Amino acid sequence: MLPRRPFLLGASALAATGGAPRSSTAGGLEPLTIILDWLLNPNHAGLFAAQASGAFAAHGLDVRLVAPSDPDSPSRLVAAGQADVAVGYGSQINMITSAGLPLLRIATLIDRPLNTIMASHRFATLAELRGRTIGYSVAGVEEAVLGVMLGSAGLKPGDYTTVKVNYDMVAAMLSGRLDAATGAYRNAEVIQIEQLGRTPSVFLPEQHGVPPYDELILVAAHSRVGDPRLRRLVAALGHGTQAVRHDPEGMWRAFARAHPELDSPYVHRSWQVTVPLLAADPRHLDAARYLAFERFCVQQGIIRTRQPLDAFATELPA
Repeated sequence: MLPRRPFLLGASALAATGGAPRSSTAGGLEPLTIILDWLLNPNHAGLFAAQASGAFAAHGLDVRLVAPSDPDSPSRLVAAGQADVAVGYGSQINMITSAGLPLLRIATLIDRPLNTIMASHRFATLAELRGRTIGYSVAGVEEAVLGVMLGSAGLKPGDYTTVKVNYDMVAAMLSGRLDAATGAYRNAEVIQIEQLGRTPSVFLPEQHGVPPYDELILVAAHSRVGDPRLRRLVAALGHGTQAVRHDPEGMWRAFARAHPELDSPYVHRSWQVTVPLLAADPRHLDAARYLAFERFCVQQGIIRTRQPLDAFATELPA
């Protein structure tokens, strides 16, 4: 599978610099630190392309992409002023801000869900999961999505068994411990199962009762939203995204050269699947989509009350 366990990117690790953004850089570029959600992978293709194509530098930025030592830390680091921007999840922004972290979505990397319910056996409908054991990775939003998707097929919680499996869902399915799992990404675990010679059954949340949402976003602190570097960051990300969408294989070769440890048929296939899913305009905020998903979060008990849109998401000026 694509590595989802965090690791430190050598000298670029946040811990190696004392945790604070740099105050100066060579060539007159302004430093900016982005904390990734996990290890660098094809989900970050737009960010990589903005760096590799020179778009960040052309916008006066020296951007560091940093993998977290703790996957729960990126948003907290940004809220505490120890990093400028974090990669986060659109499905969790309401939960995070309701918990008191003063963060805003400022850009989108992937503007549709990646999550699925996947089974390594052939099931024609979700209703066939009655009486089955289903794994999940993350409590909260993921559990709610699972319940709504299965509910759309007439299943109630007592009709199936859920088991928390973290990120070992593929091994658990292949061993027969699970019949299906949510948290399986359409550009990761689904590909892994296929490359093992299986034909998985894949059910998409946006087709089974869950409102569409942006999967991967960039977040910054409310207090920093006026920082002109953020506007330039989002503009550069747009140019990088255009570059990788225009020449996905050329940018893949650059990615593989820069990160030979990720040069494999599996990661290459994930790159091919992911690039068409990148937000064509990372700056654009679909307000109706965000408000609809916020209502979903209230309805599912993920958050207690709704907030105004500008409490958790914004579209920076061009």
